[in-house]
Amino acid sequence: MKYLRTLLIPAIALFVAVGCGPKDAPRKRNLQSVAFETARRQTVTRTIGLLGTVEGETQATAMSKIAGKVTSIARPEGSWANEDDPIAYVVNDIPGMDYQPGPVRAPIAGYVGKVYVEVGQSVAPGVPVAVVTNYGNRVTVKARIGDQDLRFVKPGAPATISVTAFPDTVFSGRVTVVAPVLDQLSRTATVEMSVSNTGRKLVPGMACGVQLTLEQKTDVVALPRVALFTNGYTRVAVLDDSTARFRDVTTGLVGDRLVEVTSGLEPDELVITTGKERIEDGDKVRPVEVGR
Repeated sequence: MKYLRTLLIPAIALFVAVGCGPKDAPRKRNLQSVAFETARRQTVTRTIGLLGTVEGETQATAMSKIAGKVTSIARPEGSWANEDDPIAYVVNDIPGMDYQPGPVRAPIAGYVGKVYVEVGQSVAPGVPVAVVTNYGNRVTVKARIGDQDLRFVKPGAPATISVTAFPDTVFSGRVTVVAPVLDQLSRTATVEMSVSNTGRKLVPGMACGVQLTLEQKTDVVALPRVALFTNGYTRVAVLDDSTARFRDVTTGLVGDRLVEVTSGLEPDELVITTGKERIEDGDKVRPVEVGR
């Protein structure tokens, strides 16, 4: 028993000493490394990605004016047709009637891009027989855009076009026509763009990707989107020497990569982009400039 008491007394004393220590002693926070960028006057751009189709700069559909059967194709696909040249011939095949084949004529001068009928096929008035397209150093691209973004599309807006056939080439264009009405089923409208086609790489019928500029502001104070807290883009963490200070800001245009800051921030101020979620207002931090 004397040996047991000898062991217990120091253990109890140690327990009491530890338990009676300060309970609210502050915990030392580790110095966090944060990345930052400088607020600058820049151009903020918002774009939208669309799917489009390449067409000739001028393009029209040849249609039959009579009902009957196709007897011959006068201008096959890929051939040139002047305006009013016959593309195909159709004869009225009503039994007992002796009609001569009538021509389906090209509505414009251009290449016969697609023939929709074959010899022996029956057609009716107004049925498309062929499409004739004329293109060279410029083509037309048509794309569909949703009703929520239609109001931002303006004639003259820049666009870039890409096709899988030329993955390393970007074609530049501008909006020429914006449809004034929406399709009731799809709730979309057609946007037409005139696109530079140097080298005639773009061929009518190609599918393409369209990056269309909807909104753009120049010479405004801007930050990368990652610099703002995501609760409505209203707060940033500004570097004051090596101290982080949270600050409320007012934002304008939210672009693809940048956000316009209309108040609460001045050019050349340093703003934390990475690591802001791990710190609190007033924390000392270890700044690391982006790109270094």
